[in-house]
Amino acid sequence: MRSEPPVSSQRLHRAEAGQHIGPVHRSAVAGSTAQRLGPERSANGSAGVPQVPARIEDLGAADLRSALAGGEFSLAYQPIVSAATGAITSCEGLLRWQHPSLGPVSPADFIPLAERTGAIGPIGAWVLETACRQAAAWPEFCRVSVNVSPVQLQDPDFADRVVATLLATGLAACRLELELTEGVPMGDVAVALEGVAAIRALGVSIALDDFGTGFSSLGYLQRFTFDRLKIDRTFITGLGEARESWFLVRTMHDIAHHFGMAVTAEGIETEDEARMLREIGATELQGFLFSRPVTGEAATALLREQAHRLRSGKAGRRTKSLDHAVP
Repeated sequence: MRSEPPVSSQRLHRAEAGQHIGPVHRSAVAGSTAQRLGPERSANGSAGVPQVPARIEDLGAADLRSALAGGEFSLAYQPIVSAATGAITSCEGLLRWQHPSLGPVSPADFIPLAERTGAIGPIGAWVLETACRQAAAWPEFCRVSVNVSPVQLQDPDFADRVVATLLATGLAACRLELELTEGVPMGDVAVALEGVAAIRALGVSIALDDFGTGFSSLGYLQRFTFDRLKIDRTFITGLGEARESWFLVRTMHDIAHHFGMAVTAEGIETEDEARMLREIGATELQGFLFSRPVTGEAATALLREQAHRLRSGKAGRRTKSLDHAVP
């Protein structure tokens, strides 16, 4: 959120369990839209008439603003489990966009647009508040992870926005984790460093997401202090088939251990991958093997069931509903 191609900053969210619209479907949607609009309004627009995008490539900043105002965005939550016990320890918020005429739009398409146009600021603020408000209703043992673009860290007031969000939603700082993606180069590093330091001082943890897939993974480790390193699924695929994959993942784990960071491995789809990652020493595991992304309501139900099991002394057993999570 795994069948989506490797994406970094686009993971505000990942396209897990989402659908990517191909050219044929886009054309059909555009034709259908034109028929509904009538001869004076088409998907290509006309003089004095607001344009309706015929293709995903035609989307612009105005469409993002309209989507935010019109409630077209939503969050799904993918559980993350303890490598040792299999219990849910966190959920990652994944952004979805259901366009009224184009249908589901992949984050790989609209997040870069949001970063280029500045719309990532208000969209990111909505994601943060929505995720924190949802997590405030969960049992206290569960964190929520929210992806943050390097573009957002260029805002000198970003740390203040995080504080305001925590106060408004009532979520404890220690239950929020911000995942820094590296899909676009960092601009003013000094501003970003100050912001990350201020956020960590609150008790919010910072994770380096999609490690190894972006512009400057090792450079980020030199400049920033992280609490967690997330190993991207591109390194997990084929873990049991290629010695090189195992060596790379083991090396990433050792780097994280050296810097005092916990390790989350993502994109796990087989029991063999999970077993090898436990042997390597991963702290937490995430992937379709454990659960696809679910709605906020479904995540709450899973966590309440797990809390009940904890109270009944069955903490070591996997939550049954986790095997049947809603896509």
